Amino acid sequence: MFKKFILAVALLAGAGFATWDYYPIPDSSHGSFEAGLYYDKDHNWSQAGLKVGGRFTMIKSLEISFTSWGYQFWNEDDCAGCVNGGEGLRDLTIGGRYQVAPMVTAFLDLNLPVGEDEYDGPGTHAPSNGEFSMYLGAQFSVPTKLKGFKFGTEGGFLWGFEYDDHERGLDLHLGAEAAYTIPNVGLTPYLGFLLKYRLSESEYYVKGEDKYHGYGDRKSRQFNLWLGASYAINKMIEVKAEFIFRHEKYRGYETIESPFHLGGNADGVYMGVIFNF
Repeated sequence: MFKKFILAVALLAGAGFATWDYYPIPDSSHGSFEAGLYYDKDHNWSQAGLKVGGRFTMIKSLEISFTSWGYQFWNEDDCAGCVNGGEGLRDLTIGGRYQVAPMVTAFLDLNLPVGEDEYDGPGTHAPSNGEFSMYLGAQFSVPTKLKGFKFGTEGGFLWGFEYDDHERGLDLHLGAEAAYTIPNVGLTPYLGFLLKYRLSESEYYVKGEDKYHGYGDRKSRQFNLWLGASYAINKMIEVKAEFIFRHEKYRGYETIESPFHLGGNADGVYMGVIFNF
C-alpha cells in the first residue's frame, strides 16, 4: 500500500497551498469537483478570480487532488499612477493524502508555478510569483458522539525551492476546522482557523557580492479565520459560501521588498459549487 502511495505522488509530480479539507478521506471511488468565485480586499488593494479544484479517492485510504487553479480577474492597488492588471492563469497545486491510521492522515502538496507571472505595471500583482514549493504534514481528526459534527486539525511545513536567486524561509502551518450538519436539513455551518509562522529567514543572492542576504522575516506570522456554510441540494450538488479574515504580522526589513509575504491582510468572500460523484 505504501509503495502505491509513493508511486501515485511520483506520477502527480510528473504531471499549492491548501489541502482539500481537514477530515478523513472519503470512501474508495468517491470524487468531487469544485468551482467558485473569490474576492479579497484590504484598504486600496483588491483581487478577484475563479478557483477550481478536484479530488478523487483512487483506492482505499488514498486520495489525489488538484486545488487553487483557475483564473485571476485582477490583483491591483487603487492609487495615483497605478494601472489595472494582474489578470491571468493561477498556479496549480497537486497533492495526495494517505490515511495511515483511522484518525491520522499524511499529505503532500506540490505547487506548480504554471500561472501568469508577467508584470502588468505599477500597482499590479501577477497571479504567480514563479515559485515551486512543497507542503507536507499530517492531519488528525477526532471522532465525536454528536451525529453530524466533525472536527479536524492539520500541521505542516511549507518549503519553497530557490528561484531567481531568492529562497523562501521554512513556514509552519497549524490549522483546525469544525463543521456540523444539521439533521434532515442538509445545511452545514463551519468555522476554521489557520496560523502560518516563519521558522527561518528568507534569503536573496547578490551576485556582485557573491553571498546571500536575509530579508529579516523570521518569526513573521499570519492568522487566518473563515466562517461559512454549505448546503446539499441533493447527493450530487452542494453550494457553499464563506467569509475569510487574514491578518499578517510581517517582521521583514521595511527597506527591502520581499516576494515571500505570508499572504498579507485581507477580508474576503468565497462562493462556490461542489459536484460529487
